[in-house]
Amino acid sequence: MKDEKPDLVASLDAFIKTFSYPAEQGLLVKNLLHYSVHARADRGNAAAYFVFPDIKNLEAHISEIPPGGATSTHRHSCEAFFYVISGNGYSKVRASDKTEKRIEWQAGDLFCTPIHTWHRHVNRDPSRPARYLEITTIPLMKSLGDWQIEGEATAAGKKDQQQKPCTTP
Repeated sequence: MKDEKPDLVASLDAFIKTFSYPAEQGLLVKNLLHYSVHARADRGNAAAYFVFPDIKNLEAHISEIPPGGATSTHRHSCEAFFYVISGNGYSKVRASDKTEKRIEWQAGDLFCTPIHTWHRHVNRDPSRPARYLEITTIPLMKSLGDWQIEGEATAAGKKDQQQKPCTTP
């Protein structure tokens, strides 16, 4: 019997349904630095999503990588911007047919992951979490019928694995 691929889209949809919070007056989320986040075992981080009812093509959420931790390597059919709220680390980003790029980041930086690029985020600090605001085009891609998420282990035909904390400096 073959291992079934985990349904990462369904997993994220369930997480968003459970851990989404309304923006004040549909327009404002305060205190992102201290907003409560919830563990995402499939991704190796914690997050909270926000509901802006009049925004149709973008979504926003905060994510936090534990001290010395890293997210799983994954890609999706959306574009994403990351604004680093606290901490420092790096991200590894690569298109399927291109060389991997390493992006060093710290609080106050903005970086992106283009559509369909493999990426992984690493928190360098062994004692404090790293936190970022991520804004994506998930709702747009869903409306176009082209929303997908893929884990690297799953793409290689392997059983998806839990991501272990990264110890790479």
